[in-house]
Amino acid sequence: MAERFDRYYEYFSGRSRAIRSGRFRRINLGVVTINLSGGGSVVRVNVGKGGGKHTVEAAGGVVQGEEVNLTNPPDNIKVVKGRRVRIENSDLESVEGEEVTLVNVDVEKVAGKVVKVVHGDVDHVEGEDVTLINVDAREVVVTRGRFVNCDIEALKYREHYEAVNTDIGEVSKV
Repeated sequence: MAERFDRYYEYFSGRSRAIRSGRFRRINLGVVTINLSGGGSVVRVNVGKGGGKHTVEAAGGVVQGEEVNLTNPPDNIKVVKGRRVRIENSDLESVEGEEVTLVNVDVEKVAGKVVKVVHGDVDHVEGEDVTLINVDAREVVVTRGRFVNCDIEALKYREHYEAVNTDIGEVSKV
């Protein structure tokens, strides 16, 4: 696929009448379509065909999209926002979404309606329904929470929480 992309890029990067006239702004690689019309620093990637197409937009270290699924993202990605977010093996500053799943991720702030973090370090977690498994967290603010094999410095909860084999420093009901 990389060879096919290189071939398309070479062809359309300056030798094409379409690029000189400003009409060509998209590279179609079959399942993945890269749209270059967003300006110099914005790249939109459409994944899938037809009704299953999802758009992810990356600009200046920020990734946004309806469904964001990243495995081993580049180091320059620091902020991820989306409705459904799943990230594996990364070091981030902030993740926001309605449904957030993080696996092997170190992150400063996570916010979402439903948050699940497995194997990671988190400074601040905030959500309605939060599940943490094998996580070191500094501050956790939840409506409902489930924690397994965690180390939490401060927990603030609204309704209830369940903790199994978890060390919690301070607990307060909001």
